Amino acid sequence: MSRPRPNPFYAILGIVGFLFTITATSYCLFVLRGVRPESLSTAPHALESLMNKYGVSLLAGQLAVLAIATVGAVAMDHFEGERQKREREQESAAKRNRDRDAGTERS
Repeated sequence: MSRPRPNPFYAILGIVGFLFTITATSYCLFVLRGVRPESLSTAPHALESLMNKYGVSLLAGQLAVLAIATVGAVAMDHFEGERQKREREQESAAKRNRDRDAGTERS
């Protein structure tokens, strides 16, 4: 039986999941800074400006990629499992045929 193929969707999920965590944390800090009036006296940081302009779009895009990659990973795992199941069934059928053929030769 062959080894299972690696699922490339797991790498995508890991990388985009990490980026989503960083983006969500940055966006939360941006919102928290906007809620606290004492923090508005200082100039905004570059990351805060980025989150102000593109934060929602970044989060929505990353969530879409995570959703698609999740469906892809599950589908690929399902099809890989089905392929392995067919291989096992073929191997067991071939073994039964060999055993049956060996039994008829002895008779």
